[in-house]
Amino acid sequence: MRAPSLKPRSIAGRLLMFSGIFVTLALVIAAIVLFLALRTVVRDQIDQRLDTQIGALASAVTRDAQGRLALSAPLDAPPFDRPSFGWYWQIDGAGQRLTSRSLMNGTIDAPPPRQNLRHVLMGMPTSGLGGERGKGPLYLRQTVRNIDGVTLTITATAPMIALVGPAFRAFFWLVPCMLLLGVVLMAGTLWQIRFGLRPLKSMAANIDAINRGERARLPDETTAELAPLSLKTNALLEANEERLAATRMQFANLAHGLKTPVASLLLALDEQNDPKGALRALAARIDNRIKHHLAAARRVMASTDNVASTDLAASVADLHRAIGQIHAERNITFDTDIAPGLRVACDESDVEEMLGNLIDNAFKWAASRVTLRAHRDGPTARIVIEDDGPGIPADRLDAVLRPGVREDERVPGNGFGLSIVSELAGLYGGSLVLEANGAVGLRCVLCLPVAMGSGR
Repeated sequence: MRAPSLKPRSIAGRLLMFSGIFVTLALVIAAIVLFLALRTVVRDQIDQRLDTQIGALASAVTRDAQGRLALSAPLDAPPFDRPSFGWYWQIDGAGQRLTSRSLMNGTIDAPPPRQNLRHVLMGMPTSGLGGERGKGPLYLRQTVRNIDGVTLTITATAPMIALVGPAFRAFFWLVPCMLLLGVVLMAGTLWQIRFGLRPLKSMAANIDAINRGERARLPDETTAELAPLSLKTNALLEANEERLAATRMQFANLAHGLKTPVASLLLALDEQNDPKGALRALAARIDNRIKHHLAAARRVMASTDNVASTDLAASVADLHRAIGQIHAERNITFDTDIAPGLRVACDESDVEEMLGNLIDNAFKWAASRVTLRAHRDGPTARIVIEDDGPGIPADRLDAVLRPGVREDERVPGNGFGLSIVSELAGLYGGSLVLEANGAVGLRCVLCLPVAMGSGR
C-alpha cells in the first residue's frame, strides 16, 4: 500500500508550507543570534568590571619594609564583598597571596594566564575558566604585572551565572516575542497568498463562464505571469472553433453531395414502384434531415463567435402547437412549469429537435396527460418530461437509447429519436436519462447548459 504524500496538492498549500518552514527556521536562527549577541554584550560588561578591579588592585598593591605584599586602600567594594557569590580577586607573587574578603580564606584554582606579546607590553588581562576550590566554575580575568621588581599575577573572577544568566532571562522574553512575530508573519503570508492567487481564481471563473456559454473568450489578462496562459487558452479555443467549423463544413459538403441523389430518388419513386408510399416517405425524411443539417451548417459558418442562447418556454410553446395538432384526436392534456426567463446555451434548431422528439414520444404513449417541468440547477437547466403511458421496463431503459432500437413495433417510428436526443445533448455537455414515472409512465430527464443571463 502506497504511503500518503505529505506534500500539499494546492499551490496555496505549497506556498504556505514553504513559508511556515522558512519563517520557523528564520526565527530560530534569529533567536540564536540574538542570544549569542546578548551574551557577548554581557561578557564585555563583566570583562570591563573585572578589568577595572584588576587595574585598581595593581595600583593599590605595595610592599612594606619587610617585603610583604599589602594594599594601600581596601578594595572589597560590591560585589566583591559578598562571600561565596563568585566575585573574588586574588594576588599571587613572591610566595605570598592576597585575597578578597568574599573569598573567605579560600583560593582560586586557575591555570597560568596565556599572554602573548601584546598582553605583556600593554598589560591587558586575558580571559579563562577556573574555579573556587571545592566549589563551582568561575569566569576569570588575569594579568601579570611587575611591581617593585616583583612579578605578580592578579586574578579577578565572576560566577558563570553572571555571564549567561542575563542572556537566559532575556531569552525567556525573546521566545514569546518570536512566537508572536511568527504568527504575524504567517498571517501576512496567508493574506499575501490569497491576494496573489486571486487572478487564478478569476481565470477559473472565466473558464467556467465559457463552459456555460456566457463568454466566448478569456478577457485580456493584466497579470504578467498569466497573460501568456490567457493568450494560449484563447488561441486553443479559436483553434477548436475552427476545427468545429471545418467539420461542419465537411458535413455540409456531404449533405450537398447526398442532396442530388436523394432528389433523384424522390423523382424515381411513384405509385407503380412504391404503391404504399413507404419508400417515398422514407426518402422525404432523409431529404428533410439533409436540409436541417445544411441550415445548421450555414448558421454556424455565418457566426462562429456568437454564443447560442434559446428561450426554453418559447420553444416548448411552438412545439406544443405543432405536436398538439398531430395528436389532437387523442385529447392529451399538456401541462408545463418552466422557470421564467430560462434559456439554454444550445442552438434553437437543436433544442427543437431534442424537445420535439421527447414531447412527440410522450404524446404517442401517454394515456391522458403529458407534463413538462424545467428549472435551473446551478449551471444546468433540468428539463423533465413525464407521461402516464405504459412506460418502459427497467432493464430496457438504457437499450432504447441506442440507435434503431424500438420498444414497440406497433407504434410508428424508426428507433432513432431517443438516440438523436442523447447524442445532441452530449455534444453540448448535457445528458439524457430515462426513469420510471411511478407505477406507470416514463420520465425523461434532459440536462442542458444554461445560457448567459438566464433566469432562475
